Amino acid sequence: MKALARWRRRLRRQIRSLPKAGRRGTRIAITYAETAAAVRRDKGKRPDDALRLLHDAARRSPADMRVARLRTQVLARTGQLSDAVAEASRLAMAAPSGRNVRLQRAVQGRLVETDPGWRPRVPGAHPARLADPVPGRVLYLAKESMPHRNNGYCTRTHETLLAVRGAGRDPLALTLPGFPPAPEDGAAPSPTSTVDEIEYHHVMPGATQLSAVTWEEYVQLTTTTFARQVARVRPEVLHAGSGHRGYDLGVVGQALAEWAGLPWIYEVRSFFETTWTADERYAEHAEYYRRRFAAETRAMRAADAVVTLSGPMREEIVHGHGVPEDKVFVIPNAVDLDRFQPRPRSGQLRQELGLDGTFVLGYISNLDHFREGQEVLLSAAAQLRAQGLPISVLLVGEGRRRAELEAHAKELGLGAAAVFAGSVPFDEVPAWYAQIDLFVVPRVPERAGRMVSPMKPFEAMAMEIPVLVSDLPALVEIAGEGLGRASVFTAGDAASLASVVRGLTDHPEELAKKAAEAADWVRRERTWAGNGRAFDAVYRFAAQRFAERTP
Repeated sequence: MKALARWRRRLRRQIRSLPKAGRRGTRIAITYAETAAAVRRDKGKRPDDALRLLHDAARRSPADMRVARLRTQVLARTGQLSDAVAEASRLAMAAPSGRNVRLQRAVQGRLVETDPGWRPRVPGAHPARLADPVPGRVLYLAKESMPHRNNGYCTRTHETLLAVRGAGRDPLALTLPGFPPAPEDGAAPSPTSTVDEIEYHHVMPGATQLSAVTWEEYVQLTTTTFARQVARVRPEVLHAGSGHRGYDLGVVGQALAEWAGLPWIYEVRSFFETTWTADERYAEHAEYYRRRFAAETRAMRAADAVVTLSGPMREEIVHGHGVPEDKVFVIPNAVDLDRFQPRPRSGQLRQELGLDGTFVLGYISNLDHFREGQEVLLSAAAQLRAQGLPISVLLVGEGRRRAELEAHAKELGLGAAAVFAGSVPFDEVPAWYAQIDLFVVPRVPERAGRMVSPMKPFEAMAMEIPVLVSDLPALVEIAGEGLGRASVFTAGDAASLASVVRGLTDHPEELAKKAAEAADWVRRERTWAGNGRAFDAVYRFAAQRFAERTP
């Protein structure tokens, strides 16, 4: 409200300074200019103030479509999707420029995609059952894949396919239209990739024109193009992993399974309902969050079986989304024990990074989302250094928040004690793990952070690196009953993190004991081969459930 009052006072002063004859003609221009400046200033930190400014400007100047455009953008940014669509539609009708029509289509696409009455359809004939499915063949629907991406999502996908093959199945994978992007040299991307004899089929690889497609149009396009692949490879079962928004690939999997007459499973890899914004005030409270949650629920309930990563995720799927518990299975993240083994530390790399003589707190993850809580780790390191401990922080990974995190480290005065390594080659990741004295997972209390189990702690454990995690349910599950495998601190509390680290550095024997127990547990309980047998059992369950519900 203070911003609104300041804006009004400034506007009145400027209008009074004008000759009477020119005041009315100038008022609209001042209204927009002042409003736009205030919105640019307020929309990031005080979007509610920005909306009040825009509402007042729209009331006094209803014909000024520039105000309507700004209001559409702020409404969409705060998750008020129905209001954003109404405003965008009014804007496109009153001022049908290409720019305004594109904005209207973009927000309308989000509304349609999350509408319970909308579903993608396979055009043409509707077979009752796919002719002659290949026995044992599994078609995995993935958003992206190796060798073009080497992130945790692609690692789990690839290791799952290898494990499923090891369990006696014949797996293939499809990636979303447009993936992989065209290489920088302008060459045409290949329509297939083969990694460890696993085939990945790419639909419209490198297609740049897809950037103009709205979200529901893209889901429909995915369904149409994937249907051709389903008819070509004739799978016995469909396996859909979470897409960019989670449910988007689930919706595609459901449409394809119904069209082809196949059982399908939905692998819920995370909870994506909050990923539309980094603003914690709206992430779990806006209309758009509720619509995405409901779309995820519909996809889960439609599947013949649901697979997820952790006990807390299963609890949320059963009790939060209302999915029958007998069809929800936990198949956790695992680790490649051949790749992640204890190894000597590279003294040369340590010296190059400036880590000599320090106790290194490290985390390997993307720098995209606030849930990872790297700020908490940096703040705790600054506190420990202020207490005289020779602490360094090593962050390996790249992402949108890197500059913000580097600025935070600078404000804390960490200087060379905060090392941002960026992305490192896939084959070199274990060498970077080896530089870490204590692997810290500082996730903060956010929906996915509370329940989704990350892969990185298992990799650190396999390398016998001690692990410290925040006390969120999915991470406490990794630490184990009695916390024998990892230490914990209060999520979001830098002072708690610093206190636990200080206690652990004073008792190195406790660090070694936990690291040994964690390594033994990972080698027994978190192998991809074990996951292959588990997925085979889920496919059999899904086939039985499909047979029981199909006339």
